Amino acid sequence: MDKKTLMQNINRFLLIGSLAIVAGGCGAVHHSVDFQKDYAPKAETRIEVAKSTNATGEKFDIDVEGMMTNALVEAFQSEELLFTGSAKAKLTTTCKILEYKKGDAFKRWLWPGWGATVLDIQCDLADAGHVVGTVYARRSVTAGGAYTVGAWEKIFTHVARDVASDLQGRINGQTNQQVSQAK
Repeated sequence: MDKKTLMQNINRFLLIGSLAIVAGGCGAVHHSVDFQKDYAPKAETRIEVAKSTNATGEKFDIDVEGMMTNALVEAFQSEELLFTGSAKAKLTTTCKILEYKKGDAFKRWLWPGWGATVLDIQCDLADAGHVVGTVYARRSVTAGGAYTVGAWEKIFTHVARDVASDLQGRINGQTNQQVSQAK
């Protein structure tokens, strides 16, 4: 392969890679669920969602507590985990928002990493008032263009789905899960 062809191939690769980042959006995902060693949730366990709290120490121009609470309710309902008053076993989750950055899609498009959207939460799970487990979930959107517009809002849904999916797996008897990936 001659030098000119090699340079053309490198340029094509860089262009395609750049377009994938701009169009697709990139970020990181991490979530895990841990129960106390002597506690195993029953198959019929359902989750009651308490109001989420903002533990960031910051004030936001949106209702982050309400958005997180609503996203958890929808995710648990979708996984058929939401407590409706008729389950034999119930856990109550209290969610703390540990970090939230609204981010900016235009900034992410200009320079990946700049204008990142981040949501980091901790959900404690209580059985009859005693904490028996904790779910941690963190997502970020660090690169991308038009595709990532609205990430500041969608990230609540994605994090809540991570929590619900992890709990569904544990309630159905799967082992401790921990997921970490870059997208």
